[in-house]
Amino acid sequence: MTEPITNVNANLVEELTARHGEPDWLKARRQQAWRSFETMPVPRLEKTDLRGRAWDFGPFPAATGAAVPQPLAQLEAALGDQAAVFIQDGTVTRVQVPEALRARGVVVMDLHSAAKTEPERVQQLLGRAVADDENRWSALNAALWHGGVYVRIPRGVQLEDPIHIIHSESEQARGGMPRVLIVAEPLSRAEVVEVYGETGQAAGSYVHSAVTEVIAEDGAQLRIGVVTQYRKGPTHFFTRRAVLAKDASVDWVFGDIGDGFSVGLVESRLDGDGSRSVAQGFGFGYGRQHLDLTASMQHRGRFSESDIRLFGVLRQRANSVFRSSTHMHRGAVAAGSEQHDRVLMLDATARADAIPMLLIDENDVSRCAHAASVGKIDPTQVYYLMSRGIPEKTAVQMIIWGYLQPIVDALPSQAVRDWVTQVLERKLAE
Repeated sequence: MTEPITNVNANLVEELTARHGEPDWLKARRQQAWRSFETMPVPRLEKTDLRGRAWDFGPFPAATGAAVPQPLAQLEAALGDQAAVFIQDGTVTRVQVPEALRARGVVVMDLHSAAKTEPERVQQLLGRAVADDENRWSALNAALWHGGVYVRIPRGVQLEDPIHIIHSESEQARGGMPRVLIVAEPLSRAEVVEVYGETGQAAGSYVHSAVTEVIAEDGAQLRIGVVTQYRKGPTHFFTRRAVLAKDASVDWVFGDIGDGFSVGLVESRLDGDGSRSVAQGFGFGYGRQHLDLTASMQHRGRFSESDIRLFGVLRQRANSVFRSSTHMHRGAVAAGSEQHDRVLMLDATARADAIPMLLIDENDVSRCAHAASVGKIDPTQVYYLMSRGIPEKTAVQMIIWGYLQPIVDALPSQAVRDWVTQVLERKLAE
């Protein structure tokens, strides 16, 4: 069963294509993706009910007039002249790339421009990691993405400083459809960090659908950081997937610090022999937040390695569903993987589910294990700290920080780490 689509929304593909002067191949892909979206049903998820949630979006503004939220404005100021792309309400407002990076051939630009300046490469790689018709929200993004970002690291180039992508959205955005394509050519190395922030509370009917595609070619090394601060109101979908070639590595570091309704996937496809990926993330939920997160590793390469580490802290009436999934496909000889899910519930009204999954189709694997736990803070730990003269509230905050700090510290950017730390400290003090 699908929701009705209005005529206004049906015209958005043509409007976006004309607005950005896109080539015919991209227009055709958008139209096909829209047809897929119209006919695809709303997915059914265990423990997350999507029935009855509206799918409203558009018309999208051609320019933004909303103010950047103060916390994100402070983050932008902290970045200085580092490589960064700033997107506000689906419009790329600024791209700054240091001359030293340009001289080394690093490409950072909006995806609309990349489709015209590097048409063959973008046409070949766009949709390679996340298919246009994979699910309903990926089809929606493929049809209506705007304000996209394209990053390409040339062969053998190794960057010392991260590249930042800052997304800011207000109610003016009328539903966000960001898309990011990151390409690391053979033997390159880089760090890219995305931040999603919203202004206030948008109308509850809007849909936000974000897609990040990562292509890691032979021997490339990437660390991808993503921090989201989605607010209550809209329904937030996201799909982030990396495709790894021979001896490539992609490390995901992600965190959610909002109070919105989010459903998403973070996945690595370890296609190449000797490829490696680690996904570590945290969710700090409060209010009536709902976070349905799947972290997935698909092993097809021989001697491929992966690990999944998920941590959650829930307050008030927050609700999380953490799914860890590892699939050892036939032929993934000597592959190895482990999963660890840990969730702390600070209030009796919070709820958490940790669902580990192992799918093993290959007999010869080096390791494959999982562990999951959901519970309250150990009162013995709190008592120990209080016996040393530390107030109870401070003791609880210290324990939570000890829980989250390793993942926060793994985020690629010092400016982003500082920003996340400030947000968490403010929430913990409430």
